[in-house]
Amino acid sequence: MSTFYKFRQEELPIVGEILLQMFTRDRSAFENFSAEYNDEFLNEVSNQIKKVNDLTQAPTLTAEIKKTTADLYECIDGIIPKLDLIAAYAQRANKSLNIKAADIGVKQAKKEIKKRNIEGYCLKVKVVEQHIANNIEALKAKGYKEILGTELADMTKQSYDLNLLQEEKIREKKELVLNNHAEFNKLWEILSDLSKTGKLIMKANKQKSEDYMFTHIINHVRKPKAATVIKNMIEPVVEEVKEEVVAEKAVS
Repeated sequence: MSTFYKFRQEELPIVGEILLQMFTRDRSAFENFSAEYNDEFLNEVSNQIKKVNDLTQAPTLTAEIKKTTADLYECIDGIIPKLDLIAAYAQRANKSLNIKAADIGVKQAKKEIKKRNIEGYCLKVKVVEQHIANNIEALKAKGYKEILGTELADMTKQSYDLNLLQEEKIREKKELVLNNHAEFNKLWEILSDLSKTGKLIMKANKQKSEDYMFTHIINHVRKPKAATVIKNMIEPVVEEVKEEVVAEKAVS
C-alpha cells in the first residue's frame, strides 16, 4: 500500500504541476544545490506527470463512459412518457382493474428513473408489467395497445444493457489505475524529493520555503482556479518550516 500524504491519486498530477512551476521559478537554487537538477531531471518530471495524468484521466475510457452514460440517460428518460401513458390508461380503466390505478407501479418506477437507479427501476417496472398482464383486457378496452408494452420492454432492456456497459467501463478504468500503481509511486518519490529539497534550499526565504510544503500545496490542489498559478506573493500559512514536515514516503 502507498501513502501520498493527504492527496488522492488523481490529485498527484496537479501537485506535480505546482511543484514543477516552483522548481522552474527556483531552478538556479536547485542547480547550485546539485547538478542532478538539470534538463534531464526536468524532462523526467514532466514526462512522469503526463504519464500519471493519462492514467488518471484515461481519456479514451472517460470518453466512452461519458457517451454510454449520455445514451443511458437518454434511453431511461424516454421511458417516462411510456409510463405516463400506462398510468393514464390505468386511471381510465380504474373500476375494471383488479387493483387501484394508483397501485399499478408507475409512480415507483418513475421515482427510480429520476434517482438514476437503473437496477431499482428494472425491479419496479416488472411490477408494472405484471399488473398490465393481469389487466390487459380492461386496459385494451380503454385504448391501451400491446405495442406500448413491447416498447417499454425493449427500452427497459436497452437501459439495462447500457447500465451494464457503463459499470464495465468504470470498472475497467479503476483497474487501469490499480494496475499502474508503480507509476504513481514513481511520481510521488519525485514530488517528495522536490518538496523536501525545495524547503531546504529556500529556507532563508520563509515564504518560498513554505511554498514547498505539502500542507500548503494541498490548499491549491483543492482550489482548481489557483492550482495552476504560483504567485510571487502567496498568503502565508501558520506553520513553522520544519524538516520533519515532509510527506510520508511511498511504501509499496
